[in-house]
Amino acid sequence: MISHHVSYLGSRLSYHGIYFAVEKIGEIAGIEDLHPHSFRHTYATDLLLLGVYPTHAWKLTGHQSDRAFRRYTLRSEQQAAIAAYYRAIGEEEEVE
Repeated sequence: MISHHVSYLGSRLSYHGIYFAVEKIGEIAGIEDLHPHSFRHTYATDLLLLGVYPTHAWKLTGHQSDRAFRRYTLRSEQQAAIAAYYRAIGEEEEVE
C-alpha cells in the first residue's frame, strides 16, 4: 500500500498507516472492529482449508513461531475430520 499523504507521497505505508486505512475502510463498510490482523487470520485459515501444507502456510503468513501459527490450524483440522467422517460412513458431507 502506497501513501498519498503529502509528506510521504509514494512511499510504503507503515504498519500504523495500514492499520488506520483498514479501520477506516471497515467504518465506511459498516464492519465493526476490522483490523489488518483479521486479513492475516483469514489468509492463514483459507490456505489451510485449501490444503496448503501447514509449514508452507506458516511461512507464507510470516509468523515467527509454530505455536503462534497453531491457532489457525484448528479450523482446518476440524473440517478435515468432518470430511473424513463422511467419507468413512460413505455419505456426502452436508453443506450449510
